[in-house]
Amino acid sequence: MFFATLVAAIFITVGSHAQTSGSTFLEATYIKVTPGMNESYLNANKIFKKLNNGRKAAKALSFWGLYRRVYPIKGSLDFDYAILELYPSGHEMQARRDLTAWDEPVNGLTAKEISSSIGALNTLRTIVARDIFDPRFGVGDATTSAVGDYVLRSKIKVSDANMEAYEKTLESIKPVMEEAIKSGKIKSWNVLKRAIATNVDGDYDFLVTFYFKNLDEALAYSSGISSVADEFKKVFPKEDFAAFRSKQIALREIIGQELWELVEKTD
Repeated sequence: MFFATLVAAIFITVGSHAQTSGSTFLEATYIKVTPGMNESYLNANKIFKKLNNGRKAAKALSFWGLYRRVYPIKGSLDFDYAILELYPSGHEMQARRDLTAWDEPVNGLTAKEISSSIGALNTLRTIVARDIFDPRFGVGDATTSAVGDYVLRSKIKVSDANMEAYEKTLESIKPVMEEAIKSGKIKSWNVLKRAIATNVDGDYDFLVTFYFKNLDEALAYSSGISSVADEFKKVFPKEDFAAFRSKQIALREIIGQELWELVEKTD
């Protein structure tokens, strides 16, 4: 009975990441920390890292990461942290609801670790919302990002009439982003499409994310001090970067941006 209670608590805790045959789905879980419990919540997640490392070793999970919201402090959805999880397939995502799937990972924790993490979780935080995304394409591997990396997330709204054209503009600049990684301007770039129109964090269709190794580089890029104009010119020497940007801007609307910091992740 005690073990069943622990597993039930885990189900409430973790975000999930599903995959249908041939495609991956990323679920984000947005967390509001109980006032005065921030340090205890972070300590609990150091233990959850051990739990999720065990799940990853068993190939039940591809990635787990805890992100701190840096900016805005408050937005359309009020949260302090977000958990992202990636599953290798829908089968693994569904299997987490089987109590036996947690036997080995939980057995790797001490009684003290269980009581200060799973056992205390409901007093440390509240789940504000969950959302699910389909990672479409990208360059660089966000799952190999390092603790301390920063993530710029742009929420993009696109009309049905412009959906295909906008996605093609994103696909066309993949080689530009590859050059930006080589030049050290970014660590990775990813395009995710909302899998379900939940609208829990605003009415948008795509998330375009950029990973940076520090806050200075993230803010330089977000403010326009740094850009991929040079890399664009290298890949498309006969094309005009400003004209391309104007075309892309006409196809979509940025409804908001957020800056996150990666504070814990699976090995």
